[in-house]
Amino acid sequence: MQYRPLSLPLSLVALTTGATLLASQDGFVTPSWRGSAGSEYQSWEIFSVATDDGVGNRPDQPGSIASATLTQHSTDAFLTGSGNIYNPAGVSSFTVRDSVTEPVGSVAFQARTLGSELDYSTVRLSYDLGAGTQFLTATRIENDRGTILGASVSSLWEWNLTGLGVSSYEIHFTAGGTSLSFDSATLDTRAAGAVPEPSTWALMLVGSLGLGVVIRRSRRA
Repeated sequence: MQYRPLSLPLSLVALTTGATLLASQDGFVTPSWRGSAGSEYQSWEIFSVATDDGVGNRPDQPGSIASATLTQHSTDAFLTGSGNIYNPAGVSSFTVRDSVTEPVGSVAFQARTLGSELDYSTVRLSYDLGAGTQFLTATRIENDRGTILGASVSSLWEWNLTGLGVSSYEIHFTAGGTSLSFDSATLDTRAAGAVPEPSTWALMLVGSLGLGVVIRRSRRA
């Protein structure tokens, strides 16, 4: 098994620094390439399966292509009234599986939890091209943190798979302890050959920074 730490590209880091401007109600950020040619978006908000039933949870939010599944493996977990996966007695373990029609260049995964936090050291992406399972780690970025029901934390990871020829992969992670409530997740992928023009990144970054200046000024007024 091979472990390869990878860093986040500047395009997504720049957007993350302006998370308060671009985040959804869950504190998630929008990759600059979401919605562009060769990209796919999937989002989970209300889960229907708490434990491994052999099928898992398909993305349920509008705009999702629903090619991926998210599965929780601990038998102690159950669904809350709001559709979270809650595990008061056991340690939750998750797998996200996805297969696409052409090699992947970038994978961005975001997750939000309440109560206990994830064991961030366990988050990794795996793939197998016939030479054994390969594992990739990624730098975690914390999008936001609150104090709802313990801790409410949104996190982001991105992997660069360009040149590897990967079209099927899994993302694995576990809870740091009992009482984790898994609230929501998003998965963005971009094909290896779909690279946005540099000018697109520049315009989005300038726009977000400009909006930040306006907001800061209005707060001072």
